[in-house]
Amino acid sequence: MGLISCDKREMLRFFIVAIASISAILGTIFSLTHGISSVFQFLYILPIICVIYFYPRRAVLFALAISIIYICLVYVLGAFDPILVAISTAWFAIFITLAVVTSSYANGLLEEKARIRYIIENTRDGIFCFDPGTQRILGVNQKCAQWLLYSREDLDGGPVSTVWTDADAQQRFREEVKVRKTGVMFESLFRQKSGGTLRCIISPLYVTKDTVLCSVANVADAKVADEEIRQTLEDLERQVRERTVYLEQVNDELRAEIIERRSLERTLLSGEVRAIPGSKGEN
Repeated sequence: MGLISCDKREMLRFFIVAIASISAILGTIFSLTHGISSVFQFLYILPIICVIYFYPRRAVLFALAISIIYICLVYVLGAFDPILVAISTAWFAIFITLAVVTSSYANGLLEEKARIRYIIENTRDGIFCFDPGTQRILGVNQKCAQWLLYSREDLDGGPVSTVWTDADAQQRFREEVKVRKTGVMFESLFRQKSGGTLRCIISPLYVTKDTVLCSVANVADAKVADEEIRQTLEDLERQVRERTVYLEQVNDELRAEIIERRSLERTLLSGEVRAIPGSKGEN
């Protein structure tokens, strides 16, 4: 059903753009053939705005194409009226400028939306979004759905009470969120699909009148992460101690070897002195 609805929505968008474009072109032809030259230019704003809204990445190319059609119709049907040609050229520039400026802004919003979605989908914490008025789940990320043993489709649009069964805890959370939009850390129990419970820390990230976007941290995972960090630190400390002991042993061995070599050098030097003729101790 979701795919069919998406296809119908896409067809409706294309139909709106097509009707607006055809109406602008037919309006231009009718106006020019009946000597009306001050209205038809405004008809092109609607299809350009529709394409910017529906297909912002293609808006500039569409505006260029429909503007070329517009100016060609003016040149062909306007009998090369210099005033009409000058006005149409100015409108051509206006159409292109409108498409470039507005589409760049819309593309920036799309990129920001994609970046936020990527962050939400790849964060290590769960993301839980709901409508505080209707008490409906607006969406969860894959991590949160995995903790709750649901699929994302099972939770989207469902009541919050499906997983957050403590109504009193929900009410306290909403009251705290009203006072402080962010910075609230609230511990609560969530119910898994299997019937088990999951202790989580929920914190609001983005709050509006009809949307509360929350970060959900699994306390059990947090404890596991803390234990892994503690174990890693202990392993590093043990390796440092072992390395220190090894270096001390190497240092002691080097010191003993140096002492031994110096003693051997003194012994050899004293033997050489005795062996020289005329030295003391020789008769």
